[in-house]
Amino acid sequence: MNPKSEKPAATKAIEHHSIWDKLSIPLLLLLVSVLAYGVLWRRIGFYLDDWYIILFQQKFGASGFWAYFSQDRPLESIPYVFLFSFMGDTPLFWAGFAIFSRWLLSLAFWISLNKLFPKHRKVWIWAVLIFTVFPGFKNHNFSIMFSIFYLFFTCHIFSFYGMARAIENRSKAWLYALWTGLSLFLLSIGIGPVEYYFGLELFRPILLWIMHHKENPQNRKKTFKLVLLDYLPYLLLLIAFLVYRISQRSTYQYEIKLLDQLKTTPWQTIQQLATQAFHSVIDGLYWAWSEAFKQLYTHWFELNHRKLILLCAISLTVILGALAFIFHKKRQKPDFDAKAWVLMPIGLILCVLSLIPFYAGGFRVGLAFPWNRFYLAMLPGIALFSAGFIEFFIRNNTLRYITIALLCVIGIGSHFLVRLDFISQWDKQLELWQQLTWRVPGLERGTALITADSGTVSLFSGSTLTGPLNLIYAPEDKSSEYTYYLVFMDSNQKKYIPSLEANRDILAGLRSLKFNGNTNKLLSYLQPEHGCVQVLSDGIVPSVPNLNYGIQNWQEMSEVSNLNTIIPNPKTPAQLPERYFGKTDTNQWCYYYQKADLARQLEDWDAVIGLYQQAKDAGFVPLIGSEYRVLVEAWLKSDRAENFENIKSDLEDQFPTIKNHWCTVAHELISAKVLSGSQQEFIINLNEQKQCGK
Repeated sequence: MNPKSEKPAATKAIEHHSIWDKLSIPLLLLLVSVLAYGVLWRRIGFYLDDWYIILFQQKFGASGFWAYFSQDRPLESIPYVFLFSFMGDTPLFWAGFAIFSRWLLSLAFWISLNKLFPKHRKVWIWAVLIFTVFPGFKNHNFSIMFSIFYLFFTCHIFSFYGMARAIENRSKAWLYALWTGLSLFLLSIGIGPVEYYFGLELFRPILLWIMHHKENPQNRKKTFKLVLLDYLPYLLLLIAFLVYRISQRSTYQYEIKLLDQLKTTPWQTIQQLATQAFHSVIDGLYWAWSEAFKQLYTHWFELNHRKLILLCAISLTVILGALAFIFHKKRQKPDFDAKAWVLMPIGLILCVLSLIPFYAGGFRVGLAFPWNRFYLAMLPGIALFSAGFIEFFIRNNTLRYITIALLCVIGIGSHFLVRLDFISQWDKQLELWQQLTWRVPGLERGTALITADSGTVSLFSGSTLTGPLNLIYAPEDKSSEYTYYLVFMDSNQKKYIPSLEANRDILAGLRSLKFNGNTNKLLSYLQPEHGCVQVLSDGIVPSVPNLNYGIQNWQEMSEVSNLNTIIPNPKTPAQLPERYFGKTDTNQWCYYYQKADLARQLEDWDAVIGLYQQAKDAGFVPLIGSEYRVLVEAWLKSDRAENFENIKSDLEDQFPTIKNHWCTVAHELISAKVLSGSQQEFIINLNEQKQCGK
């Protein structure tokens, strides 16, 4: 053995520590990202704009995104065309990709900070952890849309890294040009497709001044010259983007409204912007954490949410242990950084600059949905301010560890609760589609579904649900039109159907897809907070709570609901695509109810009663009183109804749980036009005997 081939033990130890120094923080960020965004990730589905994207991909393939984005942010189509050319379209895949993209974004932030100011590595750990878990941004679970936005942001942040490398290699012209060119390319990806990060770009000359002034503190002239030289390429690209954005404003959905406001009422507009900016920044720096903590406190101590408590306990233990281990491995103590206070004004400047593109478009920036999505661009400012604040005011190392770990726990717990809300909304949507496919096996082309008081309105608009509606009922349709459309009548979609009068044309659509329908082909449904989805007809309005749209409006929707648009026995019954929704569960009460209601439409009364009996034998009962109405109507119209005097006792003998719901059934059937004279008389007498409404 050649002794020269063996490395000394000290050299091996140095290399070992060098590798650990490079990998410890990326691994910690990966761990924190998984804790914050990965718990229950398998149950995340598609929401809002993600459904539009999936429908376009299904209809036209990856190339269809050229048309999808042709009317708004045309450059945004590029990553979609590229990624969907080889990536799948399942929720599980995109949820995983979103976690990876979020980790990559945090990694880019940490790497760039260390390259720009390598002497403050410890403070950058605090900053990047806050950057990763900040609870004010709650849109991560829109996995397709924001995984792409993360990639844009990553490119923008890495453009600062490239700039630092260029400055580092100023003496070598070709390396300087290479890194500058790469940085410009990354910047064009960062701000070209979307305007989210445009405001942050205005910080670049300030950053250059800080960097060069640090190297030349006594020579301002040289500093200014270097700043101008280094910033010129970025300035030219920024100007080119502005010229493009203004000249192509017709291809963008959102116009730049701020200029008109400044022209008409300049001082009032400036004052209003200053007030809004103050509240937006305070919301991000303080109230986001405060509200997240209050929410966690409620779930910890009042609701005794065991999964949340366990997650927070694990997160606190892991992060505290990881921080202690990292600094132990580095054989150093996280001593106080005296210059950390500078990060607070820098963070404030970044926060304010990040607001510019949103205020220019006339948007608000706040903690309420959907305006909290804009906090994505404010993350660098919030992270730097918070890290500077913690480092400067908390001098004790142990207390600093604990503070950072607790903030991480608050962020992780908050994101977990947000994810639970998303999962709940997804499950509610899954219930809707499952039950509609059971109740509506096939649907006439050109049918519009209408509803109101949706429990999923925060994450699923009517136009959003039009996506899965078409994927389920017209999976083979590759045309440039919607086969079906879904309208929430209590939303701004009302403009598409301003009147429910017969034979009125319906013209609706989104981007390049259009829908042409008619009020003669409307199908109304109600999805209550508790109970099964009900397809409406005959003017019957189910007796369920929280119908804010108004009984009269619901009754009108029920009257125009055309059951003839339903195809009871299609050649290929509608099925939920398993790659989106998983396996369908028919072992539930609502399956029997929907099949019984379909049998009611076909006037197969024995089948209705038989399905209720099967449900009872399987251990299921109606969830709400309204769901007994179909059974009672079938009983009245079947051969079992010869002796009306015994109907009530016969039904109670076979279905004892109906006893407490006769008033609900009577009320709904009296309002309908589905019973004959003697049948109606029985229900009226029953209503009087029970003293319903008294």
